[in-house]
Amino acid sequence: MTRWIMRALGLDVGEVDRIADWSVRWETAQWGIFAAVLMGGLSFLSWELYRRSPRELPGGRRFLLATLRMIFLGLVIAIFLQPVVVLTLEKEVPRTLPILVDRSGSMSLRESDGVSRLQKAQGAFASPGGQEMLRSLKEDMRVPTFTFHGSSLREWEELELPLVAAGEKTAVGEAVRKVLERYRGAPLAGVLVVSDGGQNSGVSLGAVARQLKESGVALYTVGVGDPKMRDVAVEEVEVREVLLADDAVPVTVKFRTQGMMGDSGRIVFSLSGVDVAEEEVRIEADGLQQVTTLFVPKQEGEYVMEARFEVDNGVEALAENNTGRAGLRVVDRRLKVLLLDQAPRWEFKYLEAMLLRERRVDLSCFLFEGDREVARIPGSPYLEQFPARAEDLFDFDLILLGDIDPRLLTEDRLSLLGDYVATAGGALTVIAGKRFMPSAFARTELEQLLPVEFAGASVSSAKSLSARPLRLSLTPAGRESVMLRLGDEAQASEALWSNLPPIYWAAGVQRAKPAAEVLLTRPDQNSASGAAPVLALHRYGAGEVLFVGTDNFWRFRRNVGDRYHTILWGQIIQRMAGARLLTEAPRVTLRSNGRRFEQGDRVQVYARLFTASWDPREDERVEAVLAAGDDPDRREDVILRAIPSQPGMYRAELSAGPPGNYRLAVAGDKIATLDFTVADTNREYARASLNEGLLRDLSRDTGGAYLPLARLKELPAAITDRRASLTSLRELELWSSPLFFGLIILILAAEWIVRKISELK
Repeated sequence: MTRWIMRALGLDVGEVDRIADWSVRWETAQWGIFAAVLMGGLSFLSWELYRRSPRELPGGRRFLLATLRMIFLGLVIAIFLQPVVVLTLEKEVPRTLPILVDRSGSMSLRESDGVSRLQKAQGAFASPGGQEMLRSLKEDMRVPTFTFHGSSLREWEELELPLVAAGEKTAVGEAVRKVLERYRGAPLAGVLVVSDGGQNSGVSLGAVARQLKESGVALYTVGVGDPKMRDVAVEEVEVREVLLADDAVPVTVKFRTQGMMGDSGRIVFSLSGVDVAEEEVRIEADGLQQVTTLFVPKQEGEYVMEARFEVDNGVEALAENNTGRAGLRVVDRRLKVLLLDQAPRWEFKYLEAMLLRERRVDLSCFLFEGDREVARIPGSPYLEQFPARAEDLFDFDLILLGDIDPRLLTEDRLSLLGDYVATAGGALTVIAGKRFMPSAFARTELEQLLPVEFAGASVSSAKSLSARPLRLSLTPAGRESVMLRLGDEAQASEALWSNLPPIYWAAGVQRAKPAAEVLLTRPDQNSASGAAPVLALHRYGAGEVLFVGTDNFWRFRRNVGDRYHTILWGQIIQRMAGARLLTEAPRVTLRSNGRRFEQGDRVQVYARLFTASWDPREDERVEAVLAAGDDPDRREDVILRAIPSQPGMYRAELSAGPPGNYRLAVAGDKIATLDFTVADTNREYARASLNEGLLRDLSRDTGGAYLPLARLKELPAAITDRRASLTSLRELELWSSPLFFGLIILILAAEWIVRKISELK
């Protein structure tokens, strides 16, 4: 009956399974009152005519004839009101289940039986069980099949064709996202991914999982590979970019192991092909681990530090991921340090003695109350006067500023120190003192330079602190800071700090400034946090300022000599002066938006350029040369353009080329260079085993299911929602439909037949 009505309304019954709902709308409803009045009048007239018929008719027949006439007249009047029927139609359609087969490089890895993962996946689909599985799915679903690697997604039209693994990236999330876009609006039964789970590029899987959940689409995954495959992958080699010759430096290697628990091996460190260190490794548990060693670079130059993991038994799934590299530069020069104070207090004396012993430090000292004759002794580190010119002061890599009377440290000298930090990118370390520093410098330029806010403590209140021992505490940032590392490991260093002798004086500062990093604190009952900063660091313009809120570090010498005092101050000086090591010429400072890039990344280069008298350069453009380390003949001209309203500042942007080491050189009074590396970031083989946990979690989070490849034939049972009911609205002009005119003819025929039976004309 429903199909007959649909045909009578002019619908194609092949497009509709059933009518879920219907309603009627009148196009010319504004004539409804007139039509009702007209219908009432015509109905009354029809009844009166049949009531006054010349022939005697039974009452029931007279009523039937009048009713048929009124229905006919009503249908005719309805034509003028143009009724439209609104139908809600439903049709069941098969859902779509896209199958995505991973054919990235990691799928070429061979298992213990010598068969690659991709061959196993294709063999599973081609097997009788796989073919039966596909037939079962295709009975009531559409099952398009695709292969993907990197950002490529292609339809796999012929399952019997051999597939070849290709590409250096696995982007499972990107492939799923592209399939969702392709079938946007189509009813999906889910998405099936056949992969080893080696996601290493493209859109994050978390974002795709959220998109799947919001769309109500389940992700079904089939894992290919051995989840317990033995493998070691070196993920990162960490070493400082610039090193000093003949100084021991730490190198940290981060690596990930799988299926190697209980095994052992060694990490061999080499510098440009020459082995320089070796560390034995015992793998107690699988996962991310790290090993640190010390090595001593001997000669200045450009090097590549390589860390290579060698497994003792030699049995491993993949050897290509056992090596990591990092570029570095070894320089052989002395740090120029200026030590300023008013009088030779204890911290000054011990610090001076330590710096004079450091062969890497070229120390200059100036005491405002010192004897000027000392400066005239041959080989003396003392200066006759405070460096009053920019070209004299700005060449220092680090200035250590002590407890000096503001009347001696005049406004001009403070302004020069401010320019040294903010403009020339210098490093300033301020060491507090009981007499003047820092409380006597309130409302001066030095207050702006410091990373702390003053508490306004008087000299007498500051002295009262010297009667109580104060224990210093490392902040979370201090625990991570290499500058404060007293032991080889973080835990050992923290233990040493807790056992150091107490200090007996600290400056009364209130709090650190908002952008400052606090490394050491002392107890303070007047503070809201219960602690006041003792060691705080922040950037100021182009340089950095470190505030040391005590002159009692020399007390760390008790019972141990100068061991920890020397380590602490040595690391502070190397950290603060280290920024100048990055540039051969302090008047030409180069930096970039990173040290390591991938091919095609945008490299942004910034330069701060000064003349010999430390005046900002005024050129509109400055030429530079970019050279590849592995091919010196491959050069490229780079133009640095002046940045408006920033005197001496220049900027350039270029695209990272092929993998390798690069050097950008800018000419000034000396040649300055900037080094960066374009890395070959092939992460495809960083993980050799099947990432079963990732695939299982994705399926669970989206309402799907995970199956190992051996259970592929169980997939049809997991997918139960195979058909979808599509709902659509259709508007039909009822007044011009075959059904409407057929109804009019039927009413007229019925009236004519009854009139003939009643012997009426």
